[in-house]
Amino acid sequence: MIRVTFDGLTKTFDGVSAVDGASLDVAPGERMVILGPSGAGKTALARLIVGLEEPDSGEIRFDGRSLSGLPVQGRKIGYVPREDALWPHRTVAENVGYRLKVQGIGRRERRMRVGEALGAARIDSLADRHPDSLTPLQRQKVALARALIGEPDLLVWDEPVASLDARHRIEFRDEIRRVHTEHETTTILLTSDPREALALADRVAVLDFGKIVQVGTPIEVYNRPADSFVAQLLGPTNLLQGQADSCDARGEVVVRTPIGRLIGKPSGDSPSPGTPVTVAIRPESLAIGPAVPPDSNRFLATIERQVLLGATRQLFLRGPNEWPITALALQAQSDGLRDGQSLTVSVAPEFVVLLPSKAAARPS
Repeated sequence: MIRVTFDGLTKTFDGVSAVDGASLDVAPGERMVILGPSGAGKTALARLIVGLEEPDSGEIRFDGRSLSGLPVQGRKIGYVPREDALWPHRTVAENVGYRLKVQGIGRRERRMRVGEALGAARIDSLADRHPDSLTPLQRQKVALARALIGEPDLLVWDEPVASLDARHRIEFRDEIRRVHTEHETTTILLTSDPREALALADRVAVLDFGKIVQVGTPIEVYNRPADSFVAQLLGPTNLLQGQADSCDARGEVVVRTPIGRLIGKPSGDSPSPGTPVTVAIRPESLAIGPAVPPDSNRFLATIERQVLLGATRQLFLRGPNEWPITALALQAQSDGLRDGQSLTVSVAPEFVVLLPSKAAARPS
């Protein structure tokens, strides 16, 4: 297992910056997920790590050793690209073993190592099949076996479940966990899917326009986002513009908002009185009903409409000043709610997160 370090990586294509000063330290054996929307620079960063592109500036190091100028074949990296890039005229075994053939590895050793890689990906029975006869999930497992054939120190996955349906995404996530554990490799996974990031990561690095804007455990970046971009990227959230009023010794801040005064906690340093802030509240942190826990924020709201999501029910509310609020409630505990009903909504201060303010339009 190796430590991977990016230090100020930059890469520009046709005058457009794809990677802009990205710095990150990935611990040996860590499963690091780099999360960003489409166009954030994930594939460009993956290609820099693998060696398919050279950075304009900055450095990548493995255990302190610079990779500058080191070709792809010298990096001991297993790469699973977004597109599986399998050769249609070759069998699964030939696709997996082609790298060894190019390296001049003898047929007997090649056959043995291909068998081991297919076994590691649990696709032994597919050895003689061709890619066009495989399902998308099977093709991804072939790409995985091909990545494992070189006994890599680092596995790099670029959007590994993007081509899969919902059921197979869950299955392949389990496969990623299993391979990471059994092969004890440092892993970097790049994705635009927040559920994938939260489910798989030891730590998450959030990428925005080629810059890494926050690094933390999944629960840290979800519950304490650095700004409104991170908050919205990780999942639905209610955003309100407000102004800090006062701060107490526990670090709790009173904020004036369109739905009234709320007590919350800043994601970073406590704002000074009078400072504009953005308030972020996750829908699932809002409690519905008359029983309000001690010290919770509370306000009255009216149900406009409801959407059943299976185990949960999405509630579209109008709060004070007709401000729109979205809440989530367990379906089994909210079956009696009706459109037009007035109710009390409460939220604990630790789930009212204060972010640096950015001007935002009132939601409709």
